[in-house]
Amino acid sequence: MVSDRVDTPFILVGGGGHATVCLDLLLRQNIRIIGYISKEPSSHINAVPYLGEDEQMQAFAPNEVQLVMGVGFIVGSSLREVLFNRYKSKGYQFATLIHDAAIVSTSVKVSEGAQIMAGAVVQTDAVIGQNALINTRASVDHGSCIGDHAALMPGTTICGDVNVAESVYVGAGATILPNLTIGERSVVGAGAVVINSLASHSFVYGVPATERKRERHNDPC
Repeated sequence: MVSDRVDTPFILVGGGGHATVCLDLLLRQNIRIIGYISKEPSSHINAVPYLGEDEQMQAFAPNEVQLVMGVGFIVGSSLREVLFNRYKSKGYQFATLIHDAAIVSTSVKVSEGAQIMAGAVVQTDAVIGQNALINTRASVDHGSCIGDHAALMPGTTICGDVNVAESVYVGAGATILPNLTIGERSVVGAGAVVINSLASHSFVYGVPATERKRERHNDPC
């Protein structure tokens, strides 16, 4: 956990699978959680109260709580980014999560709302942007930069001095070789091996990764 307001209670935004992972992290670190907000009560969350939909946040002033982003990253959906920006515009602060089973160099710069999950490794001089997600067992090597709202799915490997731009999605088990740039809002499919830099809005998968036609309902990620 990284926060300048350690005594401020937390509210979880979202009630799906990623929210349960974030909740587990918070509970194991003995963080005080008021409850969670979501469109409807979650059958997966019983440890903390359901507070209602987004409108119920009006009952909590921005200086009274911190938020935790419990919405995961889904290809074709910008909900995680939209919610982050919406609450930031209202003055709320998002907590940065670092799992106690993650390995993060002391020289890493971790921005507001970023999440580094269990088993992840982030090496020297890396930069993790706002609301970025470094998921289970993902690896970010030295000098790499992960942009705002980007997501590295479980088991991804980002080699040294890679620049992953804003809102990029890297699918589970994908590898990006050293010194490459992945343009903003690109999608790298699960298991892909990226050997060349990618322009913005690229959609690639395969070994080696090749540009493909984007089919929203058939993304191999």
